[in-house]
Amino acid sequence: MEHRDATVRIEQLRVEIERHQRLYHTLDAPEISDAAYDSLLEELLRLERTFPELDSPTSPSKRVGGVPLSAFVKVRHEVEQRSFDDAFDASEMRRWEERNDKLLEKSGADIRNRSYDCELKIDGLKIVLTYEQGVLTRAATRGDGMVGEDVTENIRTIASVPLRLAEPIDIVVGGEAWLSKKELARINEERAREGLAIFANTRNAAAGSIRQLDSKIVAKRKLDSFVYDIEKISNDQFSIFKNIPKMQTGELELLKQLGFKVNPEFRVCKNLEEVERYYEEWGKKRAHLEYEIDGIVVKIESLELQTMLGATGKAPRWGIAYKFPAEEVTTLVESIEVQVGRTGALTPVAHLSPVRVAGSTVSRATLHNEDEIRRLDVRAGDTVVLRKAGDVIPEIVRVLGNFRTGKERLFRMPKTCPACGSPVSRVPIGQKQLKMKNEQAKVDIRMPKAESRRLKAEAVSAAHYCTNPKCSATEREKIIHAVGRKGFDIAGFGEKVAEQLFEEGPVSDISDIFELKEGDLLPLERFAEKSAEKLVSAIEKSRTISFPKFLFALGIRHVGEENAFLITKTIQNEKLKMKNEEKSGNISMRNLADIIRVFPMVSAEEWASVRGIGEKAGESLASWFGDGKNLERLRKMERLGVNVLFETSEVSSELSPIAGKTFVLTGELSRFTRDEAKDMIRKRGGDVSSSVSKKTNFVVAGGSPGSKLDKAKELGVRVLSEEEFVEMVGRQDF
Repeated sequence: MEHRDATVRIEQLRVEIERHQRLYHTLDAPEISDAAYDSLLEELLRLERTFPELDSPTSPSKRVGGVPLSAFVKVRHEVEQRSFDDAFDASEMRRWEERNDKLLEKSGADIRNRSYDCELKIDGLKIVLTYEQGVLTRAATRGDGMVGEDVTENIRTIASVPLRLAEPIDIVVGGEAWLSKKELARINEERAREGLAIFANTRNAAAGSIRQLDSKIVAKRKLDSFVYDIEKISNDQFSIFKNIPKMQTGELELLKQLGFKVNPEFRVCKNLEEVERYYEEWGKKRAHLEYEIDGIVVKIESLELQTMLGATGKAPRWGIAYKFPAEEVTTLVESIEVQVGRTGALTPVAHLSPVRVAGSTVSRATLHNEDEIRRLDVRAGDTVVLRKAGDVIPEIVRVLGNFRTGKERLFRMPKTCPACGSPVSRVPIGQKQLKMKNEQAKVDIRMPKAESRRLKAEAVSAAHYCTNPKCSATEREKIIHAVGRKGFDIAGFGEKVAEQLFEEGPVSDISDIFELKEGDLLPLERFAEKSAEKLVSAIEKSRTISFPKFLFALGIRHVGEENAFLITKTIQNEKLKMKNEEKSGNISMRNLADIIRVFPMVSAEEWASVRGIGEKAGESLASWFGDGKNLERLRKMERLGVNVLFETSEVSSELSPIAGKTFVLTGELSRFTRDEAKDMIRKRGGDVSSSVSKKTNFVVAGGSPGSKLDKAKELGVRVLSEEEFVEMVGRQDF
């Protein structure tokens, strides 16, 4: 083909391919088969290879890039990207309207004919698209609202995002990149075959895809988009569309004319009653959509009123996200069984008919204790409502009593331990409190019997415990706890292996693990020469462990992951002190030998003086390190080469912007696991807490956040998106 003919043919192909892309991906009205479309694209690719001088960055063939990126570049947004505030019920929506009406009336605005534009809130990833003279020049993530990441090459792979607009204008628009439920199922099936972790939901999959450095991978995942907002456009350019009213729905119409894919399910509502009907309608229909939604977005329809209302420091006043409640499903309680944990606590667990909720299949839910069962009045055979917000542990919300047939079975906490047969009792909430109350009852002989009984009742916890300190179930659970990822992290030493080694004799407590040789394992079922060699090698690697992981692995009651890090930080800063005359001064620690020598001398009060460590944990620490049998285990571990390291933070407290700040994590994180996020915080001098309080500095909210987000808003704690969190901690490798 001659150069002149190729020029004409290539332009024809580009125009036609873009038209068919719009028909297929935006208007859902294809005119030709996929095979015919592929044939046109193949011809274009062949001609562009033959005549490279005719190549163009706006060609539809450029939706998939060539060389993968090495990293994403930070870009500053032309317009600050604010997020809408959230509402969760009709009363919050009324308060939002009342606040706006007061502001508008002060400005002299006529609000009698005020109406609302309602749109579906797509559960995807926010994208900001910049066009110059109608050509896509940049696509970015939201980031912290001021700075995002350049993901242009990946966004080009989304066929519904136009590379060239119908008009040659300069415009910045906002939208959502999303993945269909059907495509998620296909991707997860493929990942499962390859032995890879599956995505929990479509939002995670979309976010994870946009974060890929290789656009070829992104192209295979068939992302889609909806554009819903004009961020920036000059008045003279807007005038080209004189017939379009200056309303929110007029913006949507303008976006459609320019070639963007706009969600068709928007609706203008005259008042909040109509908004509520729209909300309830889509709450019922959401399961039938091809994409996920987590609520609706309500915007004042008039752009003039929007301008008058403006924004607060973090959110536009004129719009709000009306969120659906945490996803709930119903299922049957097949039975209620009791598990014995490492502390000896007996925990009732509901075994359920498997049901899918919030992106995962659930077959069990903890019922915590007997008091919780009584509160819910849940019985084996009941139909219950199950809730799971994000990656929070599934919980039974309520019992649907109308489904009862009379065959349901009441639960009774056993009087003897199901593992060892020892008596079960409710234990004191703390030795110190119980002692004080007993002393008070002895001294004050005038105390009424009712008050005395009340004090005794207060001194009993909600949990039931096995009274046997050597209960086989608790010892087994301690071993499982110790070898887990947050402890010694021994590869191949899973729950089944731990149970087998405990039940067949080689391992009776944590210290025995480090004595294991291949010869101890080979006689056991499941162990061949190679598997035995691998496990022994993994144990060898685990002998060196950081102090917080070591303290967690010991399984001391009330001393979890967070407390272990708080204690570590206090010791590193030499703020843990022994205060009496015989043993005064700062505690300096270097190794396991120091732990064995010093910790038995630390009193419960001294442990409790650590910021964030309560009285219960202080008593547990003093009791555990004061037990000669526990110290003998530690000495054995030292003899067997266990090396405890007292690490320092990766970033100096003086340099880190988050040093001394307390974070709480909630919801599903897409860029990293929750444990990785915790490590990022701790290595930069910050603290992580499991609950929100007035002392919390930041709550990091991922997808489908739970009640912690509500608590943060109630207390006025600053909430960070995942992108804002990454920006704050200074990570560059996501």
